[in-house]
Amino acid sequence: MWKSLLKNIAPRKKEHSLDPLFDYVDTLCEQIRSRSVLKMDLREATYCIIDLETTGLDLTRDVIINAAAVKIKSGRITKIYETYVKPPFPIPPESIQWHGITDDMLLDKPTISEVLPELLSFIGGSLIVGHHINFDIKMLDRHVQESYGSNLEGTPWLDTMLLHKLVMENNTSTELDDLLNVYCIECDERHRALGDSIATAKVFLRILQENSSSYQTLNDLFRAQQDMSRKDNM
Repeated sequence: MWKSLLKNIAPRKKEHSLDPLFDYVDTLCEQIRSRSVLKMDLREATYCIIDLETTGLDLTRDVIINAAAVKIKSGRITKIYETYVKPPFPIPPESIQWHGITDDMLLDKPTISEVLPELLSFIGGSLIVGHHINFDIKMLDRHVQESYGSNLEGTPWLDTMLLHKLVMENNTSTELDDLLNVYCIECDERHRALGDSIATAKVFLRILQENSSSYQTLNDLFRAQQDMSRKDNM
């Protein structure tokens, strides 16, 4: 529904537009930023595992070309979202070597402005989870700001890399491949957003099982993760 509207809309600052789509996106961002979700019980919360493939790692210049999100509720995967995105410039060869996504594959794909309302709506009131997820949120935030003038600053999140260290405090592994080996999880289409997000979701479910007796609410786990992050930066 939103795609047909977006084809006739050039990205612009929200404050200069009366378009209801901008208000819609702003409302979605406000919902995602809300920390009220942290009050929920670990076993009752809905989680959204996100993974992005990009043209590179520069948060100020590179763009999203593949996005996926996996919903978890009551200990199982309940919904899946995936999309490819047409970038405004050619994908660098070194990036193609990493994820295998080429310019030809994206010629007929939607722009990021078309994708954002769908992706943000899918996330909704779930708590965002991912591996090294801070990068993904910052990249997503920049696109939201550029396309709609809204933002995701202050969004609460859980990182499977940090959560794994809560389970195994002496473990220094930071790569997703290391965690997949530890938890004996296979990943179909590694370095594609959907494959990585499903694999990360399975890792997260295992970590939740390991921590189920130690934490009651999302806030308990979130604060423990923050403490772990501070230790890593010492």
